[in-house]
Amino acid sequence: MHNDKLKNIIEAILLASYEPLSVDKLFKIITSKEKTSKSDILSAIDNLEKDYVGKDIEIAKVASGFRIQAKSEIGDYLNIMFADRTPRYSRALLETLSIIAYRQPVTRGDIESIRGVSVSTSIMRILTERNWIRIIGYRDVPGKPAMFATTSEFLDYFSLQRLEELPDLPEKKEPMDLDLELDDQSINKQELSDNSSASVVVDSDLEFNTPTVED
Repeated sequence: MHNDKLKNIIEAILLASYEPLSVDKLFKIITSKEKTSKSDILSAIDNLEKDYVGKDIEIAKVASGFRIQAKSEIGDYLNIMFADRTPRYSRALLETLSIIAYRQPVTRGDIESIRGVSVSTSIMRILTERNWIRIIGYRDVPGKPAMFATTSEFLDYFSLQRLEELPDLPEKKEPMDLDLELDDQSINKQELSDNSSASVVVDSDLEFNTPTVED
């Protein structure tokens, strides 16, 4: 396939997609009609990135693959356009999400111990319904409490490829906060803190789509 044609096809597919697409998925879609290779697809994506230099759109690589998105520089305009649709979350929810992101895998008891207050069932439900967290196993202690971790959807939403790109934790003692703008814009990406050790029994049927910090 001609390089320009392949590039145009990939651009159209990414623009039409509601979710990021991996190279494997792009390859499967395109080869159902045309002959190409994964290396050609990657090359076409590189060429698309060059086409977007100087424009206010870009190709972003996140945990699930590639997507075309507006650059953060025009976030103020998008905030106006999507003002009525921008979700608003409480500080309690953001603190809970931060604890799970940085300390995973954690139980509700762990979260409550860190925050010093009980975790609202509605907060856990919202985070689960958004597919930002999931149960990945059960701690090997009496009661077998569920262990929570973040998902690939969490990484995609905040324009991250891996957990190591999370911002550094502040050294001073204050509630953990990812400092995220929940308006589908990207965040500053830095480094992940170390996770504390835990004895965990993991469900063997669960598929891990995101990297986790080793004990």
